[in-house]
Amino acid sequence: MIIFTQDKKSIVDCARISIERNLGGKKDEKFLLIGCVYAISNLLTPTLGAYPDEESAKSELERIYEAFANGATTYQIQ
Repeated sequence: MIIFTQDKKSIVDCARISIERNLGGKKDEKFLLIGCVYAISNLLTPTLGAYPDEESAKSELERIYEAFANGATTYQIQ
């Protein structure tokens, strides 16, 4: 799925998206949505969005899944 990142600086074609804890992150960036992108020479893992708590990150991941399940091929992170 093609994802437009939260900071609106990148468009990423993701093979997989996961939630990762951001150790040492700012108060509103404790959990990150990470996209896995398979490039020719290596595995890239750009940050798609940052959230203050795990529940917020899970909610966004669920919205991505719902969009994908409904046939969307693109999604803009909130």
